[in-house]
Amino acid sequence: MTFWLRLNMFFRSFFLQAGWNYVKYQNLGFALVMMPFLRRLYQQDPDALPTVLNRYLEAFNTHPVMASFCFGAMARMEENIAQAKSVTEYKEQVAEWSGARRGLSITAASIGDRLFWGSLKPLTLLLAIFIWMLLGVKFFETPEQETVSWLYGFTAGAVAFFVYNTIALFVRWQGIKISYEANDSSCFGLTRFDWNRTIYNAKRIGIFFAVGLILFGVYRFFDGIRVDINFLARAVLVLFFVMISFITRRLRIPNVYLYIAAVITFNIVCFF
Repeated sequence: MTFWLRLNMFFRSFFLQAGWNYVKYQNLGFALVMMPFLRRLYQQDPDALPTVLNRYLEAFNTHPVMASFCFGAMARMEENIAQAKSVTEYKEQVAEWSGARRGLSITAASIGDRLFWGSLKPLTLLLAIFIWMLLGVKFFETPEQETVSWLYGFTAGAVAFFVYNTIALFVRWQGIKISYEANDSSCFGLTRFDWNRTIYNAKRIGIFFAVGLILFGVYRFFDGIRVDINFLARAVLVLFFVMISFITRRLRIPNVYLYIAAVITFNIVCFF
Protein backbone atom coordinates (compact mmCIF):
# COMPACT_ATOMS: atom_id res chain seq x y z
CA MET A 1 0.00 0.00 0.00
CA THR A 2 1.51 3.29 -1.11
CA PHE A 3 1.55 6.45 0.98
CA TRP A 4 -0.85 8.27 -1.38
CA LEU A 5 -3.28 5.37 -1.42
CA ARG A 6 -3.23 5.28 2.37
CA LEU A 7 -3.74 9.06 2.45
CA ASN A 8 -6.73 8.74 0.12
CA MET A 9 -8.31 6.11 2.36
CA PHE A 10 -7.56 8.25 5.41
CA PHE A 11 -9.44 11.28 4.04
CA ARG A 12 -12.32 9.12 2.85
CA SER A 13 -12.62 7.59 6.33
CA PHE A 14 -14.14 10.88 7.56
CA PHE A 15 -17.17 10.10 5.38
CA LEU A 16 -17.69 6.61 6.79
CA GLN A 17 -21.04 7.57 8.28
CA ALA A 18 -22.16 9.90 5.48
CA GLY A 19 -24.37 7.16 4.00
CA TRP A 20 -25.46 5.62 7.31
CA ASN A 21 -28.74 3.74 7.06
CA TYR A 22 -30.90 1.50 9.23
CA VAL A 23 -30.55 -1.51 6.92
CA LYS A 24 -26.79 -1.97 6.50
CA TYR A 25 -25.45 0.87 8.69
CA GLN A 26 -22.03 2.07 7.43
CA ASN A 27 -21.79 -0.13 4.34
CA LEU A 28 -21.83 2.77 1.84
CA GLY A 29 -19.08 4.60 3.70
CA PHE A 30 -17.08 1.39 4.02
CA ALA A 31 -17.24 0.82 0.26
CA LEU A 32 -16.32 4.47 -0.36
CA VAL A 33 -13.18 4.19 1.78
CA MET A 34 -12.05 0.94 0.17
CA MET A 35 -12.80 1.93 -3.43
CA PRO A 36 -9.34 3.43 -4.26
CA PHE A 37 -7.60 0.29 -3.01
CA LEU A 38 -9.98 -2.03 -4.87
CA ARG A 39 -9.58 -0.12 -8.13
CA ARG A 40 -5.82 -0.33 -7.85
CA LEU A 41 -5.85 -4.02 -6.91
CA TYR A 42 -8.22 -5.07 -9.71
CA GLN A 43 -7.04 -2.64 -12.39
CA GLN A 44 -5.98 -5.62 -14.56
CA ASP A 45 -9.40 -7.27 -14.09
CA PRO A 46 -12.03 -4.48 -13.96
CA ASP A 47 -14.87 -6.93 -14.65
CA ALA A 48 -14.32 -8.47 -11.20
CA LEU A 49 -14.77 -5.15 -9.40
CA PRO A 50 -18.62 -5.13 -9.25
CA THR A 51 -18.67 -8.61 -7.68
CA VAL A 52 -15.97 -7.64 -5.19
CA LEU A 53 -17.76 -4.40 -4.33
CA ASN A 54 -20.93 -6.31 -3.46
CA ARG A 55 -19.07 -7.88 -0.51
CA TYR A 56 -18.18 -4.44 0.81
CA LEU A 57 -21.79 -3.30 0.52
CA GLU A 58 -22.94 -5.88 3.06
CA ALA A 59 -23.87 -4.73 6.57
CA PHE A 60 -20.98 -3.07 8.38
CA ASN A 61 -20.96 -1.13 11.63
CA THR A 62 -18.15 -0.14 13.98
CA HIS A 63 -16.64 2.86 15.76
CA PRO A 64 -15.73 5.54 13.18
CA VAL A 65 -12.21 6.13 14.57
CA MET A 66 -11.27 2.51 15.23
CA ALA A 67 -12.65 1.55 11.80
CA SER A 68 -9.18 2.28 10.41
CA PHE A 69 -8.03 -1.10 11.75
CA CYS A 70 -10.75 -2.73 9.65
CA PHE A 71 -9.69 -0.87 6.49
CA GLY A 72 -6.07 -2.02 6.59
CA ALA A 73 -6.94 -5.58 7.55
CA MET A 74 -9.57 -5.94 4.82
CA ALA A 75 -7.10 -4.55 2.26
CA ARG A 76 -4.48 -7.13 3.21
CA MET A 77 -7.01 -9.99 3.08
CA GLU A 78 -8.38 -8.74 -0.24
CA GLU A 79 -4.91 -9.12 -1.71
CA ASN A 80 -4.97 -12.79 -0.66
CA ILE A 81 -8.35 -13.22 -2.33
CA ALA A 82 -7.09 -11.64 -5.55
CA GLN A 83 -4.12 -14.06 -5.58
CA ALA A 84 -6.24 -17.20 -5.14
CA LYS A 85 -5.18 -19.94 -7.56
CA SER A 86 -8.37 -22.01 -7.54
CA VAL A 87 -12.09 -21.68 -6.89
CA THR A 88 -11.76 -23.62 -3.64
CA GLU A 89 -8.98 -21.37 -2.39
CA TYR A 90 -10.99 -18.33 -3.47
CA LYS A 91 -14.04 -19.43 -1.46
CA GLU A 92 -11.88 -20.17 1.58
CA GLN A 93 -10.26 -16.73 1.42
CA VAL A 94 -13.64 -15.01 1.03
CA ALA A 95 -14.99 -16.92 4.04
CA GLU A 96 -11.97 -15.84 6.12
CA TRP A 97 -12.43 -12.27 4.92
CA SER A 98 -16.09 -12.24 5.97
CA GLY A 99 -15.30 -13.69 9.40
CA ALA A 100 -12.46 -11.23 9.97
CA ARG A 101 -14.60 -8.29 8.92
CA ARG A 102 -17.36 -9.25 11.33
CA GLY A 103 -14.99 -9.99 14.21
CA LEU A 104 -12.86 -6.86 13.70
CA SER A 105 -15.87 -4.56 13.43
CA ILE A 106 -17.28 -5.84 16.73
CA THR A 107 -13.92 -5.68 18.55
CA ALA A 108 -13.08 -2.21 17.19
CA ALA A 109 -16.54 -0.95 18.15
CA SER A 110 -16.15 -2.21 21.71
CA ILE A 111 -12.72 -0.61 22.12
CA GLY A 112 -13.70 2.64 20.44
CA ASP A 113 -16.91 3.12 22.42
CA ARG A 114 -15.11 2.64 25.73
CA LEU A 115 -11.99 4.62 24.82
CA PHE A 116 -13.25 7.58 22.79
CA TRP A 117 -16.86 8.03 23.83
CA GLY A 118 -16.74 6.53 27.32
CA SER A 119 -13.38 7.92 28.47
CA LEU A 120 -11.68 10.44 26.19
CA LYS A 121 -14.65 12.73 25.43
CA PRO A 122 -15.68 13.12 29.10
CA LEU A 123 -12.01 13.55 30.04
CA THR A 124 -11.42 16.39 27.57
CA LEU A 125 -14.67 18.03 28.70
CA LEU A 126 -13.46 17.90 32.30
CA LEU A 127 -10.15 19.35 31.13
CA ALA A 128 -11.92 22.32 29.56
CA ILE A 129 -14.03 22.94 32.67
CA PHE A 130 -10.93 22.62 34.86
CA ILE A 131 -9.13 25.27 32.76
CA TRP A 132 -12.19 27.53 32.93
CA MET A 133 -12.24 27.34 36.71
CA LEU A 134 -8.50 27.93 37.04
CA LEU A 135 -8.80 31.03 34.84
CA GLY A 136 -11.81 32.23 36.83
CA VAL A 137 -14.09 32.38 33.80
CA LYS A 138 -17.34 34.29 34.43
CA PHE A 139 -19.52 34.67 31.37
CA PHE A 140 -22.01 37.14 32.85
CA GLU A 141 -20.00 40.13 34.03
CA THR A 142 -19.40 43.66 32.78
CA PRO A 143 -18.76 43.98 29.02
CA GLU A 144 -15.00 44.30 29.53
CA GLN A 145 -14.78 41.28 31.82
CA GLU A 146 -17.21 39.32 29.65
CA THR A 147 -14.96 39.69 26.59
CA VAL A 148 -12.00 38.29 28.51
CA SER A 149 -14.13 35.46 29.91
CA TRP A 150 -15.31 34.43 26.46
CA LEU A 151 -11.72 34.50 25.22
CA TYR A 152 -10.60 32.25 28.08
CA GLY A 153 -13.60 30.01 27.50
CA PHE A 154 -12.81 29.63 23.80
CA THR A 155 -9.16 28.88 24.60
CA ALA A 156 -10.10 26.12 27.07
CA GLY A 157 -12.55 24.60 24.59
CA ALA A 158 -9.92 24.74 21.84
CA VAL A 159 -7.43 22.90 24.07
CA ALA A 160 -9.95 20.13 24.77
CA PHE A 161 -10.85 19.91 21.06
CA PHE A 162 -7.18 19.73 20.07
CA VAL A 163 -6.35 17.00 22.60
CA TYR A 164 -9.27 14.77 21.58
CA ASN A 165 -8.76 15.14 17.83
CA THR A 166 -4.99 14.72 17.99
CA ILE A 167 -5.48 11.27 19.51
CA ALA A 168 -8.35 10.42 17.16
CA LEU A 169 -6.44 11.46 14.04
CA PHE A 170 -3.36 9.53 15.15
CA VAL A 171 -5.41 6.34 15.57
CA ARG A 172 -7.17 6.88 12.22
CA TRP A 173 -3.86 7.30 10.39
CA GLN A 174 -1.79 4.64 12.13
CA GLY A 175 -4.61 2.11 12.28
CA ILE A 176 -4.63 1.65 8.50
CA LYS A 177 -0.87 1.06 8.38
CA ILE A 178 -0.66 -1.18 11.45
CA SER A 179 -3.57 -3.43 10.46
CA TYR A 180 -2.32 -3.74 6.87
CA GLU A 181 1.17 -4.78 7.96
CA ALA A 182 0.01 -7.13 10.75
CA ASN A 183 -1.69 -10.51 10.47
CA ASP A 184 -4.59 -12.33 12.07
CA SER A 185 -2.37 -13.79 14.83
CA SER A 186 -2.21 -10.30 16.40
CA CYS A 187 -5.84 -9.52 15.52
CA PHE A 188 -4.44 -7.32 12.74
CA GLY A 189 -2.54 -5.08 15.12
CA LEU A 190 -5.24 -4.57 17.73
CA THR A 191 -3.33 -6.59 20.33
CA ARG A 192 -0.22 -4.40 19.94
CA PHE A 193 -1.80 -1.92 22.34
CA ASP A 194 -3.03 -2.52 25.87
CA TRP A 195 -6.40 -0.90 25.28
CA ASN A 196 -7.80 -1.92 28.68
CA ARG A 197 -4.86 -0.28 30.46
CA THR A 198 -5.26 2.87 28.34
CA ILE A 199 -8.98 3.06 29.10
CA TYR A 200 -8.32 2.43 32.79
CA ASN A 201 -5.70 5.21 32.97
CA ALA A 202 -7.97 7.64 31.11
CA LYS A 203 -10.75 7.01 33.61
CA ARG A 204 -8.39 7.48 36.55
CA ILE A 205 -7.21 10.80 35.11
CA GLY A 206 -10.86 11.78 34.70
CA ILE A 207 -11.49 11.00 38.36
CA PHE A 208 -8.51 13.19 39.27
CA PHE A 209 -9.96 16.12 37.32
CA ALA A 210 -13.43 15.52 38.78
CA VAL A 211 -12.11 15.52 42.35
CA GLY A 212 -10.04 18.60 41.56
CA LEU A 213 -13.15 20.37 40.25
CA ILE A 214 -15.09 19.46 43.39
CA LEU A 215 -12.33 20.67 45.71
CA PHE A 216 -11.81 23.87 43.72
CA GLY A 217 -15.54 24.51 43.64
CA VAL A 218 -15.80 24.01 47.41
CA TYR A 219 -12.89 26.39 47.90
CA ARG A 220 -14.47 29.06 45.68
CA PHE A 221 -17.82 28.64 47.41
CA PHE A 222 -16.43 29.01 50.91
CA ASP A 223 -13.81 31.59 50.00
CA GLY A 224 -14.09 34.45 52.52
CA ILE A 225 -16.68 32.57 54.58
CA ARG A 226 -15.91 31.27 58.01
CA VAL A 227 -16.21 27.49 57.86
CA ASP A 228 -16.95 25.21 60.76
CA ILE A 229 -13.88 22.99 61.31
CA ASN A 230 -16.08 19.99 62.10
CA PHE A 231 -17.93 20.35 58.80
CA LEU A 232 -14.65 20.66 56.92
CA ALA A 233 -13.20 17.56 58.62
CA ARG A 234 -16.25 15.47 57.73
CA ALA A 235 -16.20 16.68 54.12
CA VAL A 236 -12.54 15.72 53.80
CA LEU A 237 -13.28 12.28 55.28
CA VAL A 238 -16.08 11.70 52.78
CA LEU A 239 -13.78 12.51 49.86
CA PHE A 240 -11.06 10.37 51.40
CA PHE A 241 -13.25 7.28 51.62
CA VAL A 242 -14.59 7.85 48.11
CA MET A 243 -11.02 7.76 46.78
CA ILE A 244 -10.13 4.74 48.92
CA SER A 245 -13.13 2.85 47.51
CA PHE A 246 -11.51 2.90 44.05
CA ILE A 247 -8.31 1.41 45.48
CA THR A 248 -10.13 -1.33 47.39
CA ARG A 249 -12.12 -2.21 44.28
CA ARG A 250 -8.89 -2.49 42.32
CA LEU A 251 -7.36 -4.72 45.02
CA ARG A 252 -10.61 -6.73 45.23
CA ILE A 253 -10.98 -6.04 48.93
CA PRO A 254 -14.61 -6.59 50.10
CA ASN A 255 -16.42 -3.28 50.59
CA VAL A 256 -17.71 -4.39 53.96
CA TYR A 257 -14.28 -3.74 55.48
CA LEU A 258 -14.27 -0.22 54.04
CA TYR A 259 -17.74 0.40 55.46
CA ILE A 260 -16.65 -0.75 58.91
CA ALA A 261 -13.56 1.49 58.79
CA ALA A 262 -15.69 4.45 57.65
CA VAL A 263 -18.24 3.97 60.44
CA ILE A 264 -15.54 3.71 63.11
CA THR A 265 -13.69 6.77 61.76
CA PHE A 266 -16.82 8.91 61.58
CA ASN A 267 -17.84 7.95 65.10
CA ILE A 268 -14.42 8.93 66.44
CA VAL A 269 -14.47 12.27 64.60
CA CYS A 270 -18.01 13.05 65.75
CA PHE A 271 -17.13 12.13 69.35
CA PHE A 272 -14.26 14.61 69.49
